[in-house]
Amino acid sequence: MSNKERYEMQKLLYVWLSKLGRRSLDSIKTSCDYLVESHQLTSSNPIWEIFWPLVFSGVADHTGKGYYALTEPLILKFESHCYHINNIPISEKFKEVSVGINITENLKNEYDIKEIEVDPKAILKNYPSVDKVVDNFSKSIQDEKELKYYDWKNRIGVAELEKEGLKRFFSYPTKAYMRELPDRTINPDAFAIAYCYGRAISGEGNGTYYSEQKKLVTPAFAIPFTLYRVLQLETMKKKTLPEKEDNTYVYKGVSSSVVKELNRILCNSIRYE
Repeated sequence: MSNKERYEMQKLLYVWLSKLGRRSLDSIKTSCDYLVESHQLTSSNPIWEIFWPLVFSGVADHTGKGYYALTEPLILKFESHCYHINNIPISEKFKEVSVGINITENLKNEYDIKEIEVDPKAILKNYPSVDKVVDNFSKSIQDEKELKYYDWKNRIGVAELEKEGLKRFFSYPTKAYMRELPDRTINPDAFAIAYCYGRAISGEGNGTYYSEQKKLVTPAFAIPFTLYRVLQLETMKKKTLPEKEDNTYVYKGVSSSVVKELNRILCNSIRYE
């Protein structure tokens, strides 16, 4: 599936969600599969290519119990410009920069859409570190030897067990530490949060910050969408959005103070260059 084809499929799914409202993840997956099949496209994982980018960008969100819907219309105000989320600007001069997201330099809000000014650093200051989040998950006495680790070389971090249904755990064998991850229908970011903690412990790291360029690069796999959204707000200040490059996300114009807070959250696993 090309980038252009992916964008068109996302727009079709976006319209579907706007008309039908709150939908289950199973229903959304079926719709993504149908879009790929009916348009004779190729995709190894349609829901990840079509739907999840809408969640990451903030135009769709988890509403509880495995259901998702478009987020309420919102206007993000910056010094020289505004981003319209799930609403079309009244201004004649606007640009669609992503599905459900438009940018304009002139704010005309005749429909009383909620307006907010954002401070990414202040938002991140309220986030607990990933180790503390994982520690709050339910304790488990599951036999560690039965687990299948994602990081099979180091045998640490997120692991799964297919036994009367799929269960996922966070395991730190040398410390006899184990937590069971909540189901995605309860906490859709739990897997990514635990995975980031595992990368911090193993030394793999969760990204690189290029100080002179003010550019942050993180893995695309298992990055919490709640963190991605805050980093997106930071890039929006410079009228850009995060970019996908191979297996990474690239965020341009990210201040060192924001990275400092992010590094705290990710247990000091961001490298500086």
